[in-house]
Amino acid sequence: MNTFVQYLDQFNVLSPNHAKIYDEYTNSSDKYRFSIQTRIEEFLLSVFRDSPRSVIMTGNAGDGKTRLCRAVYEKLRGQPLNGWPETGFVEVPFVHGKLIIVKDLSELTEGVIYDILSRLQHVIAEHHGERTYFLIAANEGKLTKFLSQNPSLQTLSGLVQARFMDHGNNDEQLYLVNLQDVTSSIYAARIMEEWNKEDNWADCGSCGKTAQCVIYLNHRRMSDNRIRERLVEQYRLLDCLGIHVTMREILIHISYTLTGGLTCQKVQQADYQSIESHARKVYYNNFYGSEHPEGGALEQGAVQHFRKLDPGTLSLSSIDDYLLNGDLDGDERTMLSHASLFDEEIDLLFGFYRKQIEMYRSHGMEHGSAAIVDRMPGFRRKYFFEADDSEALNRRRLVPYQHFYTFLEALDSRQKQAAIRKDMMTGLNHAFSKKLMDRSETQLFAVNENLFIFEAYSSGQVALAAGEGRHDIDYTPSKLSIKVNGVALEVKLAVFEYVLRLAGGGLNSTYKQEVDILLGTFRNDMISRSEADEYLLRVFVIDPDKGVYKRCEIDF
Repeated sequence: MNTFVQYLDQFNVLSPNHAKIYDEYTNSSDKYRFSIQTRIEEFLLSVFRDSPRSVIMTGNAGDGKTRLCRAVYEKLRGQPLNGWPETGFVEVPFVHGKLIIVKDLSELTEGVIYDILSRLQHVIAEHHGERTYFLIAANEGKLTKFLSQNPSLQTLSGLVQARFMDHGNNDEQLYLVNLQDVTSSIYAARIMEEWNKEDNWADCGSCGKTAQCVIYLNHRRMSDNRIRERLVEQYRLLDCLGIHVTMREILIHISYTLTGGLTCQKVQQADYQSIESHARKVYYNNFYGSEHPEGGALEQGAVQHFRKLDPGTLSLSSIDDYLLNGDLDGDERTMLSHASLFDEEIDLLFGFYRKQIEMYRSHGMEHGSAAIVDRMPGFRRKYFFEADDSEALNRRRLVPYQHFYTFLEALDSRQKQAAIRKDMMTGLNHAFSKKLMDRSETQLFAVNENLFIFEAYSSGQVALAAGEGRHDIDYTPSKLSIKVNGVALEVKLAVFEYVLRLAGGGLNSTYKQEVDILLGTFRNDMISRSEADEYLLRVFVIDPDKGVYKRCEIDF
């Protein structure tokens, strides 16, 4: 038995050991007390070591607020915290004075919350002259609602709101960090790397069932840097869509990706029918929850987002043809690549499915077609993660966002930002006017749906840029911004995809619901700041020869 697999089982939401993943139930004597290095933990410790101030941490349940409170306590005291007191907070003497740690403001009575926040407001006003500091973990909604409902906390409410609006408003008295701003893919990468270290899987070396063990196969695959990077890339896609996945959800998801909810005992007791069932619990199916029962508990976590990105649901003729006939291609490299993909591991039932494909090709639809159709989504997922680099352009077509990789390039390169700015302007013109514009137009127009032009902006007046990094949390810029005449548009992947599809002549129905209000607000803000010439009427009119709209100016 591998004790690390037993440890992973506590992240199985159906396991009786599931409560152990919560910090309140953590036992310092546990063999595996999981921890990864995080920038926020390093930042908090540096604050209370070098430049003490009061800190508020907000975030969703599962973002790790309680664990961070524990880490700060244990570092300052030099001893483990055996349990949180019933009061919900502890006072910790340290070199700079006294630190009051509140592990979850939401768990306290309203009277206690008021006392703590009133005291926090007072020590901030006094510039911490009493040398008393606070570390408060809170739910954002609960915190802001409580502050808004208590007029006597108006000063603190204003400070908190300013910091939610822009983390740059933090200062030497009060620092607010929102853990929802953490880039989920960074944590996902670290967890995958940590859990697939060979030390954790040493027990498997003495097991006679490793060839029939899909858990061990999943570990070996996820130990491959190329495959692991592609898994993390899916988390990066969520980052770019503005979807935050909590640390707890990542742990549950990656644990399920590795084990599929199986244990060593189930593997060792498996008969042939069970092995066939286990084969479907391969990592590329688990990652998208394809074998998890509909409506299961995992649906409430990361899987609900990844199911919408599942490459197994996209049927592309070139890829499906490769999967079914790549060994007959005639090109040696293609045939070797196909042979490597269709190996004889447990996920393909030791070559059985390759024989099913051969049977299907030889005898037609009446022989094995149902089994092949059933397995095609899994074959596509396997291809997406395991195909060699020569298939990079083809496999990327299985991502439902056509411009995702362009978006990633733009986040990292000012040169790429400059290169796509014109296309962004063209797409925005289409979105604003709801008409197909002449591609020779090189300006961005503040234009309404009646085609009246309020203002025109050259490319030099349109600034496209990525966000800045952060020193306090693990954050990688995941969105762009467009600024025109003092008006800004936040460009996440959905907006980027929509605008570039319009620029390429695509229909404006794809992703329209997700971005229409955002783009409409941006256009209206541009119009409100424009200065129309009272002696010049500028409109778009149809060009009967080209079938597109072009600018027309009429003097009065």
